[in-house]
Amino acid sequence: MDQLLATKLHIPQPNFDLVSRPRLYELLDDALTRKLTLASAPAGFGKSSLVTGWLSERNQSAAWFSLDRGDDDPVRFWTYLIAAIQTIHQEMGVEARQIICAPHLRSTEPVSISLINDISQYAHHLIVVLDDYHVIDSKQIHTDLSYLLEHQPANLHTVLLTRADPPVSLARLRAHRQLVEIRAKDLQFSIDEAAILFNEKMGLNLKPGQIEALNTHTESWVVGLQLAALSLKGQASYDAFVEEFTGGHQFILDYLAEEVLDTLPEAQRKFLLRTSILERFCGKLCRAVTGDPSSHRMLDEIRKSNLFLIPLDTDGRWFRYHHLFAEVLHALLERDHPLEIQALHLKAAEWFDNEGHPSEAVDHALRSGDMALARDLILNTWLAIVHRGEVATVLRWLDALPVEMGGDDPSVPLARCWALFISGKDSAIEPHLERATITYERLVGEGHLSGARKDLVAAQLSMMRSVQARCRGQHSRSVAHAEEAARLVPQDMLGSIGTAWSMLAAAHAGAGDYNAAIEAHERGISFGYAEGNLTVAYGCTYGQAMYLLLQGRLREAERLCHKSIDRAVGDGHGSLPASGWLHIAMARINLERNHLDAAEAYLGEGLRISLPGGFGEVERSGRYLQAFLSAARGDKDAAVNVFQATERVVNATDDPYQIGELNREWAKLCIMAGDLDVARERLKTLEEKSGVTHHANLLLGLRWLYPRILCDDKRYGEALEALAESIHHARAKNSNGELIRLLGLQAVALDGSGDRMPALFALREAVTLAAAGGYVRMLLDAGPGLASLLGDLRDHRDLSRSSGTYLDSLLNACLSTFGESVQSGSGELLEPLTRRELEIMRLICNGYSNQEIAAELVVTINTVKKHTSNIYGKLGVRSRTQAIARARKSNLL
Repeated sequence: MDQLLATKLHIPQPNFDLVSRPRLYELLDDALTRKLTLASAPAGFGKSSLVTGWLSERNQSAAWFSLDRGDDDPVRFWTYLIAAIQTIHQEMGVEARQIICAPHLRSTEPVSISLINDISQYAHHLIVVLDDYHVIDSKQIHTDLSYLLEHQPANLHTVLLTRADPPVSLARLRAHRQLVEIRAKDLQFSIDEAAILFNEKMGLNLKPGQIEALNTHTESWVVGLQLAALSLKGQASYDAFVEEFTGGHQFILDYLAEEVLDTLPEAQRKFLLRTSILERFCGKLCRAVTGDPSSHRMLDEIRKSNLFLIPLDTDGRWFRYHHLFAEVLHALLERDHPLEIQALHLKAAEWFDNEGHPSEAVDHALRSGDMALARDLILNTWLAIVHRGEVATVLRWLDALPVEMGGDDPSVPLARCWALFISGKDSAIEPHLERATITYERLVGEGHLSGARKDLVAAQLSMMRSVQARCRGQHSRSVAHAEEAARLVPQDMLGSIGTAWSMLAAAHAGAGDYNAAIEAHERGISFGYAEGNLTVAYGCTYGQAMYLLLQGRLREAERLCHKSIDRAVGDGHGSLPASGWLHIAMARINLERNHLDAAEAYLGEGLRISLPGGFGEVERSGRYLQAFLSAARGDKDAAVNVFQATERVVNATDDPYQIGELNREWAKLCIMAGDLDVARERLKTLEEKSGVTHHANLLLGLRWLYPRILCDDKRYGEALEALAESIHHARAKNSNGELIRLLGLQAVALDGSGDRMPALFALREAVTLAAAGGYVRMLLDAGPGLASLLGDLRDHRDLSRSSGTYLDSLLNACLSTFGESVQSGSGELLEPLTRRELEIMRLICNGYSNQEIAAELVVTINTVKKHTSNIYGKLGVRSRTQAIARARKSNLL
């Protein structure tokens, strides 16, 4: 885990001078039966210390999240909160994390729902502490938290530590007695607690009157009392100090600045002031900012002096100042050394940038006022931050840049375009794309933008236009823009070239030109390997394999993936998350061949090494494969569970393509399971999303799902009419993989209409195409009616030996997939047994072996086996025992 992330999830350790507060601890104990504890009070009243002391004394674990200004981003907020919960139980929040990582996330409500479901299954009580919640301004986060509080399970208790009441559903919780409130007056020290602090913890031996006076003068303010205790250590006369130490909070803060800090050694004082710009720090960071080589020793001295230094990890490496102390320090820095502040922030930005913490680097660059540096850091890092889902953070950065920077550099509005696109806010893109275009054209006209830089910006503009056109369903325009981008990218910028060709492949696929998509993926693979961008190389390999499968080139797809996996392993990249693409592709290929064990093994490996917590195309594909593997194994419930879990993630994106894709796959599963009413509902949604995106992959699903349901409804004439158009389209596109599926379904529809011979002709073509690549599942998509047709086709004497073997494998796959469902719903056989088959069936029932049947009927044993296979197919069974039972049930004997 990132060190900075870990410090935000660390429960602050109680200081040695922490005063136990039994009366408040009991209140916190009682609060565990409610939903929320709200500790709301100004800084310095000991909110965090109270809860850390309670947790320590009760030996109670908790998910702790210390918030800062950068967490005012819904995705970042939930990412950290889930990580905090996973410090308690690693399995909680896995799906919620996937939802957060999903591209085009439109709503974070499903995150709450998923998290609530996980926590409700947790066997123990869970405490979640949100410290410094007052830094949150996002309405979305407040809404999400309100939803979580409203629906949280009984075993969850939330603790909010804040300086101001948050705009969440406090009134409702209060009315339902689900809220325990701890206010400033509750946190004030009693006389007894002040006595423990002064005399037991600090060893000052004050008299009761002196303690009472200080408690009164400080208004029982915890920080004020701690400050008084620190100050008393250097006083010759306690009485004089007590008399002088009087006034409100501002007096005490002024006293802290003037009497305590001014008495410190100059080196220590300078160190404190200069490090006050940091929200959290370690020795190396402090050295980089202050230039003090003794920073580690200085931190140790400050810790021993108890100067409001709070450890953020168990190793004593990372710290922060008490917020109030930090505010005083920073105010003094602004007063005494205002000209140093910019340089301090610049040093911090450089350190964070070098250490690989781009978010912190950008924030310090912005606070330094060096907007040119901030812009450069943003442009170098925004893509990685957006891919983490923290779009609000990137937009906040861009908003902080001067408006004129968008007119000076087209990359600034382009970054905003991509951030808006990835967050699903397509309608907001146009003005920023227009501004980027205007800036680009002006800079080119003025001669300030030329060469490779000019071409790269032009390519990025074309990429953005391609994406925008694809989102609108304008696929021919999308292809044109993507082709222009691939042409414009400078040849020495291989990473951008690989991305451009990958986008061109996506554009061609959206338009339904799968051969062009295959070629574009091939170029993307080459450039990805050349640049060392394995994410592009492996992603394009997956895409190419899937379209090869669709085009009837399954063996090519298998060779491609085998070669890629061997190369990845040979180059030492076999465990990279991006290589999960290759294994998922192999799982899909093996599922098509009905090699379920191999498919399961590849799928498991692909999901294992893929990026944990993500939910891109590879994860979605993996889930759908998982569902169909479960269904193929006969576990329909497990398959449905996979789809239900996936639906929660996909619906959160509100992305029409992803929703259409989900419903396409789910409709197929429902048809296989015989749930036609549900399948129709899924088909309706698919049709709706296809009308929005006009994406060929979704339209392709409609072209066979619709006639497939018509066949199940025995509306064969309508099915044949729809199939005629679909088959024509598949032939025109040379989409042989899809043609296999459609011809198999056409054969079933023709047979259902009573046209047996045309049905066999259609099936023969389908089988011929399928045998070349070893396709199985594409044909099985036609349903159980395929079995008897395959049996008849197998009986034809003009088949080659290899074709006969292939047909046997198809018949076996039918039996294993459909079982008894190859019979009609009425229990009657879809096709009656012939006279010879009835004779053989009677002998089987009488216990004859194949050899004995051959002798009895004076035929070869191979003829007996062939007839037996046909009998099994018509009966929908897999063994002699099942055949006998089925024959007797159907009164065949």
